[in-house]
Amino acid sequence: MGNPENLKRAGYTDGVSGNIAYDPEFECTGGSLDPKDRQCAYETSESHTMGLETTGWDGRIMHLNMPSFRDPLCPRTLKYLFTKAKRPEAIRVRVLQQNMDDDVNCLEKYCEMMAELRKETGGGDTSKGGPAGDDCPHRDQIFIHSISAKDAAGPTYARGLIGQDMHAAYLKKEISPQDFCMSTDSHMDFEPEWDDKMVKMWDQAKNEYAVLSTYVANIDQLGKNLNGVHEVPHLCMVTFTSQVRTTATKCARNLSKPKLTNAVWGAGLSFSKCHAELKVPVDPHTPGIFDGEEFNRAARFFTYGYDVYTPNRVFVLHDYPGSQHNPKTSSWGHGKFGHEDLQNAYYRLNTMLDIPGGENNKEKALQLKRSKYGLGDRRTLDELIQFSGVDLRNKRATIDGKNRCGNVQWVPFIEHPKGVNFIPSFDDITEEPLDLPYEKSSVWYDPHIDGAGAGLISREIVEDAEDPNEREHKIAEEKAAHAAFEEEAKQLAGSSHHVDEHKRLAAVLEAEEAESVHKEVVSSAEAAAIKAKRMEKDGAVIFPPLLRGSSQSALAKGRLFLSQKKHGIQHLPIQVKVSVIVMIFGLCAAIITSKRSGRRKKESKKR
Repeated sequence: MGNPENLKRAGYTDGVSGNIAYDPEFECTGGSLDPKDRQCAYETSESHTMGLETTGWDGRIMHLNMPSFRDPLCPRTLKYLFTKAKRPEAIRVRVLQQNMDDDVNCLEKYCEMMAELRKETGGGDTSKGGPAGDDCPHRDQIFIHSISAKDAAGPTYARGLIGQDMHAAYLKKEISPQDFCMSTDSHMDFEPEWDDKMVKMWDQAKNEYAVLSTYVANIDQLGKNLNGVHEVPHLCMVTFTSQVRTTATKCARNLSKPKLTNAVWGAGLSFSKCHAELKVPVDPHTPGIFDGEEFNRAARFFTYGYDVYTPNRVFVLHDYPGSQHNPKTSSWGHGKFGHEDLQNAYYRLNTMLDIPGGENNKEKALQLKRSKYGLGDRRTLDELIQFSGVDLRNKRATIDGKNRCGNVQWVPFIEHPKGVNFIPSFDDITEEPLDLPYEKSSVWYDPHIDGAGAGLISREIVEDAEDPNEREHKIAEEKAAHAAFEEEAKQLAGSSHHVDEHKRLAAVLEAEEAESVHKEVVSSAEAAAIKAKRMEKDGAVIFPPLLRGSSQSALAKGRLFLSQKKHGIQHLPIQVKVSVIVMIFGLCAAIITSKRSGRRKKESKKR
């Protein structure tokens, strides 16, 4: 539960104890009894699974990612995960091994352990050390990426390197987005048939975008029903140190299924479909980061459309004493990064989440947020703040003094038209997005820019010396315009309209975008964008997003955009009409004044 005084200092004022009954229906309804308000997560369907079954993992592989820093328990973890698995042949393991020359080699020691197990049991299946003729069972399913411990730069750097290895494997078609992926540590133990149990538990979430995550129990709880109520740590509260840090856990008891959390994610266990790992890889450009790793990735998961769930059972356990009492495994802080590297990492994380201390230039900040290790485009940062309750922009643990540990309502979003298995592409050098223009359901979409085609319009902001009051007035107008479209979009997204609108808009998109074969979901944002496009054809001017500029298909002056699709002063915005009239009067006045001055000079010369 955490220390009550620490939680109060963090900003939580609504108490830290008491029980709340878990209501799975709340995740869809938010407590409303009106059927129109019911909106549930995207349950796995045939449109998601690339021809595979919607439940279970037949035809799928399970990929485990394990960073290991000088950890002598890494070989034992490999032994346990293979010998206790129901389908060891379907498991692939990637280990980022950060060792000195005299440290235990994870793979070599694992092979020795399996040989010893065969001697003890006489050999057989994997649980008995494998067949007698196999010197090291499943060796070809273990991939070791070795670097020197001297070159280590903390957990995010290590997980980021594994992410790069995974992406390379994906490009070689060695990983499918529909495979299962699990990230964990190198000092773990597992329940018998843990692999099959984890998949079945994930299926219970009934959400293709589910990510199971928690701080798992200690290994002394192996095979036990914790406190007789299947108690599981439930992550839901944070505090601010140098970054956002998970500060305490609640206890979830006797859950009937995985429970939706307020987006708080833990690095010790993360289980999902592999499209989540491939779309939201850990940022390797944050050397030395410990605090801040988890909430940064939680934010990126959320904005990509993923939902974090607390597992309702514990099948993977952590050897806390064995790892924490070994001085070698905690010495990564002496790696190759320095104070300046750490400050740059803080700057990067702050910029991504609008935390004070990040980039002040809006265009540069936006560029980072859209980059490879940036935010997704399915949900907004504002939605994250409201859903998680974390006041990022003011560095406060809570926006209202309340935690979000109880029942929470799922936040709707629009699936990418290319489907859940679509993995975005980024430039290898700049890490900027390559899948431009943004499609209409993206939160980054702007009809003035993306509607014109990739590369046709600049995304740079044109600044001017605009009066601050006038600037604020224009911003308010822009927000009001966006709010109006958002309200209409929400109405279209209601469950009573969604199916009919989906079919109707799918037909519209099919006609407009015949080249696209993906028609999984048509969103409220699609409807608004289509309407905006029609309005633009009629000469209407739609306010652009606040952080965008334009240079070709529209003329930008500060935040004022002029449509070039209609000609004549009658088609110009009122501000421009007034400016033109004032300019004409000014020219006339200047001409008259000039003539009068000329006459005076002539008269003066005559005198």
